Amino acid sequence: MRRRDYLLGFSGFLAYKQRAWAQSVPPRGRLAFEIWRKGHQIGTHTLDFAQRNGDLTINIAVRIDVFFGPIRLFHYQMDGIEQWAGGRMFHIETRTNDDGKADHMRADLTPSGLMVEGTGTMTYFAPPHALPATHWNIAELNGPWINPQTGKLTHPHVAALGEEQVPLANGGVANGQHYRLSGDVGLDLWYGRDNSWLSLGFTGKDGSAIRYLRRDG
Repeated sequence: MRRRDYLLGFSGFLAYKQRAWAQSVPPRGRLAFEIWRKGHQIGTHTLDFAQRNGDLTINIAVRIDVFFGPIRLFHYQMDGIEQWAGGRMFHIETRTNDDGKADHMRADLTPSGLMVEGTGTMTYFAPPHALPATHWNIAELNGPWINPQTGKLTHPHVAALGEEQVPLANGGVANGQHYRLSGDVGLDLWYGRDNSWLSLGFTGKDGSAIRYLRRDG
């Protein structure tokens, strides 16, 4: 969606109150993670940020491949774009290949609210404080989540578990706050003292532990 189209649709809609992003753009314009399972790297997750005149665009790419020898057991690919203007998200769109299953979602800010559609839901207007669960923005912990793969609205319970040392891809560690999500969503998130996304952990469909290790540079 072009910013001009957004501004025309947003005219006179100042009462809409969506969470502004609570984290500045990474200094190098990128967040990059290695995805690990059972001691092996199985994928990557990258977010590339472009900021101009108060607008923010994030390009999202996730790639996962699990092999048993030469045989590929699982494949996952997501590509998406998330756009903000004036501190509010006005557009997100993704397409996903989840091991052969095609998913998509899209959300656009309209005069009536954030309209969401996707393969996992009927079209709906999200609550004003809902955000897509793309994880880079710690403000997502304050409200419902919009599933960035299917568009489904979820209401995770968030428990703050305190500060921990979080392993990084380069072998070092960083201090980060640990949050555990339960209920509609089951995963763990870590954010640094600057509110930047540090790590993610969850249990795979086969019961294995999956962990994100942040890679800087």
